[in-house]
Amino acid sequence: MTHRPKKSQPEPPIQSPIAFRPCSNGEYCPPPKTERDARAEARYREIVETKSRRLGMSRREFSESACGVAAALLLINQTYGCSSSGDGTGVTGPGTVDGGGSGGGGGVGQDAAGFDVDANMMEDSGAACEALMGDEFIFDVQTHTPMPLSPWRDSPLPVDAETYINTVFVDSDTTMVVISGVPGSRGGGIENVEARRQLQDVIDRLGGPRLVFHANADPTRGPSELDYMEQVAGTYDVAAWKVYPHFGPWRLDDQQNGAPLIAKARELGVRVIAAHRGIAGDAGGYQDPSSPVDLGNAAAANPDIKFLTYHSGWQGNVDEDHPFDPLDPNPAGVDRLIKVLLDNGIGNDGNVYAELGSTWRALMTSPQQAAHVLGKLLLHLGEDRIVWGTDSVFTGSPQEQIVAMRTFQIPQSLQDMHGYPALTDAIRAKIFGLNAADAYGVDPTAVRCAIQDDFVDRLRTAHLADPASSPVPKEKSYGPRNRREFLDFLRWEHYLDHG
Repeated sequence: MTHRPKKSQPEPPIQSPIAFRPCSNGEYCPPPKTERDARAEARYREIVETKSRRLGMSRREFSESACGVAAALLLINQTYGCSSSGDGTGVTGPGTVDGGGSGGGGGVGQDAAGFDVDANMMEDSGAACEALMGDEFIFDVQTHTPMPLSPWRDSPLPVDAETYINTVFVDSDTTMVVISGVPGSRGGGIENVEARRQLQDVIDRLGGPRLVFHANADPTRGPSELDYMEQVAGTYDVAAWKVYPHFGPWRLDDQQNGAPLIAKARELGVRVIAAHRGIAGDAGGYQDPSSPVDLGNAAAANPDIKFLTYHSGWQGNVDEDHPFDPLDPNPAGVDRLIKVLLDNGIGNDGNVYAELGSTWRALMTSPQQAAHVLGKLLLHLGEDRIVWGTDSVFTGSPQEQIVAMRTFQIPQSLQDMHGYPALTDAIRAKIFGLNAADAYGVDPTAVRCAIQDDFVDRLRTAHLADPASSPVPKEKSYGPRNRREFLDFLRWEHYLDHG
């Protein structure tokens, strides 16, 4: 039985289970709220009022149910993209609240990118659960702790391990994670790596081998950085080195910074380099500091090193609503990664992986762009070289991103026109975790056996049966929500790195 608030207590404001305007991960200024965002939020509240009464549920019960999640995805189809029953400008028509809940419709058609949900799912919990639930091995290779987020905001957020565990594991289907660092993490020194190791130890004791972690490295600090890498690798079981070449800037393919770092990684036996490529303050061009062109060149020169392209070269100011153009000498956004890999002959069995952290979350309310980005990566890198990341806890629980990926479809029209593959369950399973397991040397079967019915698994089971049984945070905006908070975050991060 789901907990109901006492009648004497006012019910808190209802939020959509999927934020229509996501916050930033702290690396880009979040876009301002638009009229379309406001329309989606208002319309969702109307759906909640109507459907909760019809189903005999409280508003909160409906919004937290599978039916409520399906309603949010349906709204994204109809408000932010094209749908089989709408023109992309509103949410009226068959299958919406106005059209009733028994007529079907509202899903995506052959010519529209979006989520494969229909209006019946707003009232049929069985159909909604069938569409939204899954049993994949989900390995999230980009998560962050709440700890770095509290100093820069007026109202500090929870900063303990419990918040992280509840947000990432209890409130989502995530199986395993990587703890990664923000750009300022290197300023914390080896103590920052120790903090990640301590969180790993807590989770190991509570829930088995669910977490591995990065150590940040910055070769612009000079020769002493190689000694630091040796100290870190000699003390901790590091999964990869996390680097931010657009700060400096420096390049993975230069002799002064990149080459010594890669050689040291090889020497130390930690042969995975996770490089932030994309999401920066430049124009997103091929030779700009955020471009992954250096990563592709370095990967070709070092085939024994695995390179993970965090964010896949995506840039928020670049429109991705188009296929890759092999004749464009100066591509932008994700196309930069595709060009440099094609130019270097790195294909679907190569040593480069494209990661989706923040990229997928930002594109969830731009279905057509999302279809092109996923289609281009699948076509040119292949289904074995795309890895799952969410940038949580910046945007709260990863679950909204998971259910969105489970239901997303690349339309038949784009498949026919550009050769994109269909987004099948088998491909999703690879993206969700099997590809990252390969990149990080993880055995999914062994992990699942080790964590079966552990403490975290039991918390998750109890939470699904009764959301009130565990104190899962409902915050959906741990990262900057507006320009002021973004600037506050940058000032804090600068202090962390240089203070």
